This record gives sequence, C-alpha cells and structure tokens, in this order.
Amino acid sequence: MIPTDLGSYYRLHSKFYDVTRWAFLFGRNSLQKFFPELPDKANILDLGCGTGKHLKQLRLFYPKAEITGIDLSSDMLRLVNRSIVESVEIRNEYYEADTFTEDQFDLIVCSYSLTMMDDIPTIVTTIQNHLKHSGMLLVVDFDSTAFNWFSKWMKKNHVSFEANVFQLLEKKFKVEFKMTSKGWLGLYTFSLLLAKNYI
Repeated sequence: MIPTDLGSYYRLHSKFYDVTRWAFLFGRNSLQKFFPELPDKANILDLGCGTGKHLKQLRLFYPKAEITGIDLSSDMLRLVNRSIVESVEIRNEYYEADTFTEDQFDLIVCSYSLTMMDDIPTIVTTIQNHLKHSGMLLVVDFDSTAFNWFSKWMKKNHVSFEANVFQLLEKKFKVEFKMTSKGWLGLYTFSLLLAKNYI
C-alpha cells in the first residue's frame, strides 16, 4: 500500500531511493552540465535536496559558494554523505515564504521536487521572491502525460501533473534553455529548464 502522507512515503522509499530512481527520474544525471556561471561566493539553494545527490555536485562546481539544502524528509536527509553535510547547511523543514529572506539566492535548483509540492503556483512565487534579481533557476522534473490513468497513479505517489509546472515557469521567468524529452516510450515527458529571474 502506498503511504498517503509524504513523510511516510519517503520513510519507506529512502531505503532504496538512490538505487532505483535512475530508472524513471531522467535528466538528473545531466543537471550538472547546466550549472550556470555564478559569482565566487554565490548563495545557492537545493530545494528538495533529498539524499544530497546535487549538493555534492554543487559543492564541487562552486567550491566557494554558500550552499543550503532543504527537504521535509528527515529519512532522506540522513542519507546525505557526511562530508557534504559538513560543508553545506542542511534544513529539515517545509519550504515556505518565510523560510528564507527575499533576494537571498543566486541559484535555486529543483530536481524532481516541484511536482511533489502543494500549491505549486505559490511555491513558484516564493522561489521568485527568494531569488536575487537576475538570479537563476535550474529545474528538472516531470512535465506532462497524455494518459489519465498514469496521472492518477502518479498522484497516488505524490506527483502532480495538474499544475503544468513548466508552463507556469515559462510565464514567470526568462527562459535561457529548455529541453523536453519522452520517458518510458512516451508515457510522459520530462523537461530540464534553466531560467533567469527578471522580477
């Protein structure tokens, strides 16, 4: 039975997350290829950092940056490599408007996290506010599906196709790059987007 709350869901899935997600969370391994140029002492947020896959990549690519990872699952965060934990700030909490200050980050990274959040339009506005003017947003996530049964199944697994995440992002940010590909023989699409905050 699939856990109905996200905390319980990741309490179960954290045990095998890193060894299974390669099979359907496509584009995660390519994300670091699109890390943008930032100031040496940039402030970076990995939103929904999970087990820290991208925290490690970010630390290597931006050695002088101040990096924060936030995730609501303590079970996932326990799996973050200890050396990474010592070099970044880890926060175990929900992401909300008052979690950080306005104009705080040069880059926010979201890897298969936005489609799992409640009230995605509000989250996107919050991201805008937390990004500096001309700050960058890098996202890889599920995009769309033509199959209603698959959408319902993914909803049971806490993933929502309903918010049309990338359509929303394209309206709110200046797109620098976007790539959309098919997953599982066209069962769904996923997209990778790099965009600039111009608000």
